[in-house]
Amino acid sequence: MQKLNSQKSNVFSKFGYEIALLIFLAAWFVIMGIANQSFLTANNIVTVITRISEVAIVAVGMTIVIIAGGFDLSVGTVMAIVPAVMGLCYGMGMNFALAIILAVVIAAVIGLLNGVLIAKARFQPIIGTLATMTALRSIIYVITDGRPVSSFPEGYEGLAHGSLAGIPIPIILMVVVAVAFAWVMTSTKFGRFVYATGGNPKAANISGINTDRITIMVYVLSALLSALAGIIFSSRLISASPDAGTNTAFDVVTAALLGGTSIAGGKGNIPGTIIGVLILNFIINGFNLLGINAYWQMIFMGCVLLVAVGYDSRRRSGGSKTKKHKAAANV
Repeated sequence: MQKLNSQKSNVFSKFGYEIALLIFLAAWFVIMGIANQSFLTANNIVTVITRISEVAIVAVGMTIVIIAGGFDLSVGTVMAIVPAVMGLCYGMGMNFALAIILAVVIAAVIGLLNGVLIAKARFQPIIGTLATMTALRSIIYVITDGRPVSSFPEGYEGLAHGSLAGIPIPIILMVVVAVAFAWVMTSTKFGRFVYATGGNPKAANISGINTDRITIMVYVLSALLSALAGIIFSSRLISASPDAGTNTAFDVVTAALLGGTSIAGGKGNIPGTIIGVLILNFIINGFNLLGINAYWQMIFMGCVLLVAVGYDSRRRSGGSKTKKHKAAANV
């Protein structure tokens, strides 16, 4: 019995915050189910989860970057440039498979550039990725003349609108990405190195971890996941808009911080981020069904970000005080 209680205690101590988020999400479902009968319909729930799949995929990459002590503002720009390159190349006669490969390689190069700027040139992550975001967004407008690119092959929309065994393909991709990287972060050497790099880079270097390499790798990974999200998004619209992903960085950072990822690095997990994405988007969905003005929704998102950052700051300051007390007691 004591062993069972100990196991329960370990689960709650490890996932207590995520469990609290799930309880909040369940409570929101109950409230909205009473307020609006359309909210709890299978069609509404599946539609919301399908439409947030791109955001969730990008959020996985952003979470890993933040855990490593970084920040990536260029994710939305990568979402836009990858399908734009695909469409333009296909429209000029290039084989579509080759167009996809070229666009994904470009995404990887963008991630590599971000990683090198931060790991080698010692740019602050926000400054380095802000620079690439601004430059790349301008490049997108130049190569597209500011117009959507619609030259995609027939059947391209099947990626976003198709299904396997009755489950929409975007949801399947989102689950695969989330589960795969949740495993990577908890069960592989790479995952442990990412946590070490974000938690204490000096100690990680001393222990033999090449923190520069890890930093570059997480930015490349973030760019590749953003590329996948951009492809899904353009498949849904059958078009590549130069404005795509404009607010994506804000959305995914808010979801990651709400899910328990520390802005200081070294802490966080993929399940928490996915729950954060679900909470934010089902709340927005509820607001839409209730007819609440979009500007109020933006105010709400800003408040959520402030609360998440405030909670993270308090949690970190509380943790440092605990360590000081323990150190004093050992003297």
